[in-house]
Amino acid sequence: MGLILWEQEATDMFDLDRWDVVLLAVAGYIAVVSLTRMMARHRDRLVVDLQQQAAAEQKRQRAEARRKKELEQRQSRQKQGVA
Repeated sequence: MGLILWEQEATDMFDLDRWDVVLLAVAGYIAVVSLTRMMARHRDRLVVDLQQQAAAEQKRQRAEARRKKELEQRQSRQKQGVA
């Protein structure tokens, strides 16, 4: 008896009329569009964040190279002064 009721409920669940199908399609469309827009905004934020990190790293590397060059020039002048 329980199996027959379960089968009946299963077939009733998939017995959709035209409005049910339309509502399901609209809900699916809204879900897909919303998720797509959300993912695009997230991607854009990640790109901006990575660009900022790359710019900061380049700035740090330039400053380090400048310090190293100044140190080498200072050492070179000291050697010339001693020699």
